[in-house]
Amino acid sequence: MDNSSISEIDRTAVLVSQLAQMCMNADNADVTFIVKAEHLPAHRIILATRSEYFRAMLYGALKESKQNEIALDVPVEAFKFLIKYIYTGRLSLKQMKNTDILDILELAHQYLFVKLQKAITEYLCKVICMDNVCVILETAHLLDLTKLSSTCYTFMDKECLPRHAVG
Repeated sequence: MDNSSISEIDRTAVLVSQLAQMCMNADNADVTFIVKAEHLPAHRIILATRSEYFRAMLYGALKESKQNEIALDVPVEAFKFLIKYIYTGRLSLKQMKNTDILDILELAHQYLFVKLQKAITEYLCKVICMDNVCVILETAHLLDLTKLSSTCYTFMDKECLPRHAVG
């Protein structure tokens, strides 16, 4: 038997599962975000560990560091998805509405989740179609995402330019 298999203990799946159970659970929560009249409990240390933005907000010199309730003016569903991502490291985009995905992309940008922003951008580049190209392009411009903008323009050039009849 290989010694590395008995000398290495890997319970990361259990850890992630236990953290996921804490997500938006009021037990031991020490901060509550109020988003569109919904109260979303959270744990400062988890947010601060996963995000420099939240670390500065919750432990820095900002007024929020002294508050137990913090009001945010962000889309509530997207914020819930972001919180789940913070606690689990996972986000399943396939079943989401495009509006939620774009809202999460904006939150990832706002809260400096660079890897999440990159992953969502890559996903959007693969699912661009006639139904969503305009809203994706609008968001790409808003967030200055040049690769996503370029992919939208390439798609529109291919799909929207009139085809010349070969004669």
